[in-house]
Amino acid sequence: MPLDDSLRDAVNDVRLQAEELFPEHGNLTYVIGKIVLPTHLLADGHDHQTNTPFDFEGMLKLAIYRRVTGMSQEAISDQLENWPYLQQRFGLDGAPSQETISYTKRHRFEDLDTRHFLRAVADEFAELTEEHDSTYSPDQPPDSDPSPEEVAASGEPIHHYVDRHAKHVITGAQNEVWPVLDTGRADNTKHADRRVWEHQTAMSLSKRAGTHSVFRTFNKFRRDALHHDTHLYAVQMLGLPDDHDYDLSEYPGARLPTPDWRDVASSVTNQFNAAVDRQMTNIAPTALFTEPVVAALDTTHDPFNVSPWKDEEDIEPEDDRIAVGRDTGRTKVPKDDYPEMVNGGEDSHTYQYEYATLTVVGRNAPIVLAVEPVRHDSTWEGEEGETVSWAEVVDRLLTQARKHVDIQLVMADRAFDGHAVGHVIDQYHGVNYLIPKKKNATVGGENVADKLGDVKEDMTLRSRVERDASLYLTSDTPYVDVADDPTVGEDGYSHDASFLYVPAEDEDWAVDEDNEYAVFVTNADDVSPMEAIGLSDEYSKRWDIEIEYKMVKPLLPSIRSTDYRMRFFTFTYSLLLYNLWRMVDHSLKTLVSEVYDEYGRGPHEERLDPLLTLADLHMTVVALMLLPDGVDPPF
Repeated sequence: MPLDDSLRDAVNDVRLQAEELFPEHGNLTYVIGKIVLPTHLLADGHDHQTNTPFDFEGMLKLAIYRRVTGMSQEAISDQLENWPYLQQRFGLDGAPSQETISYTKRHRFEDLDTRHFLRAVADEFAELTEEHDSTYSPDQPPDSDPSPEEVAASGEPIHHYVDRHAKHVITGAQNEVWPVLDTGRADNTKHADRRVWEHQTAMSLSKRAGTHSVFRTFNKFRRDALHHDTHLYAVQMLGLPDDHDYDLSEYPGARLPTPDWRDVASSVTNQFNAAVDRQMTNIAPTALFTEPVVAALDTTHDPFNVSPWKDEEDIEPEDDRIAVGRDTGRTKVPKDDYPEMVNGGEDSHTYQYEYATLTVVGRNAPIVLAVEPVRHDSTWEGEEGETVSWAEVVDRLLTQARKHVDIQLVMADRAFDGHAVGHVIDQYHGVNYLIPKKKNATVGGENVADKLGDVKEDMTLRSRVERDASLYLTSDTPYVDVADDPTVGEDGYSHDASFLYVPAEDEDWAVDEDNEYAVFVTNADDVSPMEAIGLSDEYSKRWDIEIEYKMVKPLLPSIRSTDYRMRFFTFTYSLLLYNLWRMVDHSLKTLVSEVYDEYGRGPHEERLDPLLTLADLHMTVVALMLLPDGVDPPF
């Protein structure tokens, strides 16, 4: 049935309105919401005596939207419920149920002119949507960028807003990580890098130990699944430096040669840094992130539950024995192929891989900016052992981190206490530091605990500052070439520091027997006794890094491989997943702060609590990865 002239003109008028609106916003629901429909020409078949109906024009717009998208009545109803700003756009006072939508189609739109008008307008919109490349997918939100006014007017609770945006923010954030992790395999390889990182993510998010069991579980949902050995090979290739030279004699069959651990670390950290740089590109410009930042240095361990010593029945007569213990005369024989990067722990029967990290702390999102392996000489290595000084570790961490942000202050664990570390931070990087002294440390030849007398005996004195203490390096200072280093002054002079004698907020900082006082060293200028208290309070904010390790360790899958490429990459990838959580949460905070006036922090408030828990991130990422093949994975 053809439309009469008045309705045909009305259809043309609606098209002209839409043609003007599409370039302005380009979103289907926005344009439909803005058009004015000729309701005076259309018959509303509702029986107004039964109940109060939804607005007629709003239901007309909803019908046009449903016809263009091809969505079911139930799906449309759910969408209106999930995205309340759609109710505002269409001029509805709520979300019509599926039954209401069905009633409207059968009764309110029973007039043939109304039905033909809706069909004609929907056809025009379908054509314009295609022309303006404004394709619509029912799996995506109706509009990824609704105006703050629309969201506020909808009265949507903050947690609903977060739930709606989380999946899409996660997808975008993950896309910042995978593209820079390059295994260097051929472009026509059967399983692209993207699939490899899906499985690496599955390993981290699964609570089952071992890669084989994870692959069996994950691959139940996949066709043409990635084999465990293919995954291992890809990670080994990622950890293989581009300039590594080797020949077939270095390895049997298909086994890849393992380069020196330092080359592995450099290859992996280069790609880790590229991923962090992309993450910081999104976070740093936001109003919730301010520079210069405060950073924390600390270390964590990945246990390795294999002894380095041979059992007595495995010892050969020609094996060299190594003395263990002090003056006991006891000897043991080390295993020939024990991983060189495994260090001994505080307990004589504890073995572990060790890593150092630099993390943003304080008010900003606690992102891990840098990571370095820690290499210590171990008893079982005999004379062939190697130790990398803390000064070198700190230098490498700061070199990585300062590419991403401007650092104002570095707070380190007391394991980093030492003149070489202070020299590297002050002279090589020009950054202030705050480090607690070890209990047995000395200042000017006197034990630090003995220098607390003035503070502890004077009831009116809460802290004391010893300023302008000149620090000198000796010829055997690790990592620093005292004789030829241009940053070293006469007689080995490095820089001036201040020693802060303050109440211990944590007994782990304390240097006295009563666990009352701590001693910090800093290169900050002109620190007053009151400022010393403030700096020690600032140090307490390092708790972020303790939380970080508690979050990262569950993301670290239990693997059997001793290939350092796999071990170190697995740890750094877990850090990237941790960063992903912090990045997504930060992005959500930014979105919410722009929409909800009541959300935010004052100038003296601490960082806002997470909007998205790590458990929520796990569930969302797993759901995204288990989508059928053919749908883009999350990263």
